[in-house]
Amino acid sequence: MKKEPIIAIFFGIFLGGFFGIFLINKNKELNLDKKNFLAPTVINNEKKTTNLKNINFLPLEITKPDDYFITNENNIDIIGKATKDSLIIIQSPIKDIVYQNKKEDFKINIPLALGENIIKIVDYPKNKFLNSQEKTLRIYYLKIEL
Repeated sequence: MKKEPIIAIFFGIFLGGFFGIFLINKNKELNLDKKNFLAPTVINNEKKTTNLKNINFLPLEITKPDDYFITNENNIDIIGKATKDSLIIIQSPIKDIVYQNKKEDFKINIPLALGENIIKIVDYPKNKFLNSQEKTLRIYYLKIEL
């Protein structure tokens, strides 16, 4: 057997092992960097606490219609309460409505599709410290024929 293939195999195994050890070490360093994250810094504690005191939070509440409501009309009014100056998005099978809530109470008319309508209502408050809220209604539009 000639010397060149043996030397090529030896160098291939040696360089492959060296490259593998190098990649494993780099991967460990990257994983350590990902685990060491910084906590958010608060520059001014006083402003943050005063902002939290001035929050007027009102949970999203749908007063009418009830869940699993059955109607024979092709549109319905959704009546409810949400935080003032929040953005309300209503998604239905026919139409998506975006509504800026100026007061706490809102009344929005939406069209219905024949059969089951799964209506998703999401409230995005203007204040960044508050989380968005979501409600889902199932409303059935059935034509009544005699």
